[in-house]
Formats: sequence, C-alpha cells, structure tokens
Amino acid sequence: MVNNHQDGIGSYFLQLWKQNSRASTEMVTEAAEEEAAPTELNTINIYGGFLNVFPDKLSVQYNCMHFHTHPGYKVGVAQANLPAPVKRLLYYFEIYVKNAGAKGRIGIGFTPEGFKMCRQPGWEANSYGYHGDDGNLFRGHGMGEPFGPTYTAGDTVGGGINYASQEIFFTKNGAVVGTTRKDVKVPLFPTIGLHSQNEEVRVNFGKEPFVFDLKVRYFLIFHPHLSSLNVVSSAYCSFISCSSHHQFPTPFNDFFYLCFFIISTFKKD
Repeated sequence: MVNNHQDGIGSYFLQLWKQNSRASTEMVTEAAEEEAAPTELNTINIYGGFLNVFPDKLSVQYNCMHFHTHPGYKVGVAQANLPAPVKRLLYYFEIYVKNAGAKGRIGIGFTPEGFKMCRQPGWEANSYGYHGDDGNLFRGHGMGEPFGPTYTAGDTVGGGINYASQEIFFTKNGAVVGTTRKDVKVPLFPTIGLHSQNEEVRVNFGKEPFVFDLKVRYFLIFHPHLSSLNVVSSAYCSFISCSSHHQFPTPFNDFFYLCFFIISTFKKD
C-alpha cells in the first residue's frame, strides 16, 4: 500500500519504467510486488545506551556525558527498522539536524545487517556515510575522502540509493552533494550516527514531504544526458523566470511541463 510521499512518486515513475524498459516480464512482475519500507528507527538494536530515542521513534539524541579522544569510541548509532527496499528505481530518506551538539559529529548513510553499532556509517565494510563535522565521505573504512560541505544545526541532509545507476547519493538542504558507486549487494539500512553531547536529529522516512525534490531525481534517471546539475539548475531558473512573467499558461507550473521545458532547452543535437 502506498502510504508516504516517496512511494507515490516512485510508483508513477516505476510505471513509466515498465512501459519503456526492455526488461523481461519476470523482472517487471517482481518489481511490481509490494515491498516493506522503513518507517521508524530500530529502538532495540542500539549500542551502549548512548542514544535517547524519543517516543516517535524518529527523533534521537546523543546523551553520553563523557568525551574521548579515540575517534571510534562511544558512537551512538541507529538503523531503520527495515532495510531500504530494492524493487524500485530509487530510495531516499532525510534527517533534520535539530542540534549539532558539542562537536557536530553526525553521520548519515547506509549500513548492512550486523553492522557494528558503535561505529559511524561508512567506517566498516559494506557501509557508506556522509559526515557533518568534516564533510567527508566514508566508504567501508575509517579513512574519509573530500566529498561535500559540512552540515550543522538547521540543515536537512539526505541519503539515497539510485538503483538505476547503482549509486549512493547524498543531499544537503535540497541540493545534491555528490554520488558514489554502490558496490554492495547486501540489503542496506538507512543509518544515522551521533558522537558528541546533545546532538539531536529527526528522521523523515517519507511520511512528510522531503526538502529534496525526488521528482527531479527520477527525471534525471530517464534523461541521463541532462544529469549535469548546472544544466538542470539553469533550466529551472529559466523556467521560474518565464513563469513569473506569465509567458506560459497556468498548467505549465506542473512538474511534467517543467521536464518538457528542460528537454526542449538543453536537448542535444
């Protein structure tokens, strides 16, 4: 049953994929099957009691009072109650940083079942993490690599899996930060990690509208030649400018007219 924001969008684009792809009937049938998706945080599998999960099972706070110099000591980690569904083109979730705490050591990413719940996402094998204190991307080990901007209180950060391109991607305040290759075949759980006093985040698994526009991401799946964010951004700005001067009829405000406008403006010869 479709019961959240991203499932509604995903269902539409999945139907387009079925109509246009050359996949076998068996693949299409499999993709059509309903699949459970994360709805809340797993409050049982939490390491060490360093996290306080609020009754809504979406808000979580780091409550350890002691600081340690060892970078891997006393991390509070929480996974979603279910792994990211795979029978779709794309999966996505977001966190809102309510409090960056003492050091802003917040991580968002994806981890497998059996992940060490005292380690930030990305520090262990088969996991990925985008960390707020340094903006680094971690992919399966504790050595990060430059990736994007840092994030702090008031920011909304998202993590997604693009199954069409086999990529993990991350966002900040509605804009894509970057992507990395998804080379893990096991199911992955949406995961957050907190590591300094008073850090607090709230997770959105799709019950509320996302800050990041999923429709644009789905659109780029079908039109990879327009995958340059600068191209799409320029087209969008042109679209807004034209709309504000009433050069287009009211229906042009619909997203799919926007898609047509982008294609018409930037279509390759």
